[in-house]
Amino acid sequence: LAGLGIAQAMPGPLFNIAAYLGALTASQANVNAIVGVCATWFGLFGPGVLVIFGTLPFWGVFRKQPIYRRALPGMNAAAVGLIVAAVFSLYDKVRQSSPFPDTAVAIGLIGFVLVEIFKAPAPLAIVVGGILGIFGWAVKLKWVAG
Repeated sequence: LAGLGIAQAMPGPLFNIAAYLGALTASQANVNAIVGVCATWFGLFGPGVLVIFGTLPFWGVFRKQPIYRRALPGMNAAAVGLIVAAVFSLYDKVRQSSPFPDTAVAIGLIGFVLVEIFKAPAPLAIVVGGILGIFGWAVKLKWVAG
């Protein structure tokens, strides 16, 4: 989870990691690494490009349909519900895997406040969270017996 969080917060690493993994996988399969890089590139960007260009010719007509206009609020609510479910899932993982669960949740909330209220860049919030995590480890804040 930490690697995914860092990859999502920084610009570009997700593509770089995917390209690296594609090259590594291709070379382990005795295939040219460029083939693996291209495969990961198409795997990352291909679906989005196909959806955009596949629906673009129909979008002007589709968005005027009354059924779409009636369904859109429900689709937005469902998307928000999925995001909320992901947040609770991550919360449960943090509570289960952290040696100091209450402090880890507080650090997560501090990161949220830094980004949402103080408009700090996400990489700064991650660094601050790391520093607070080291501090929590150093002073043994609320360790949970295994």
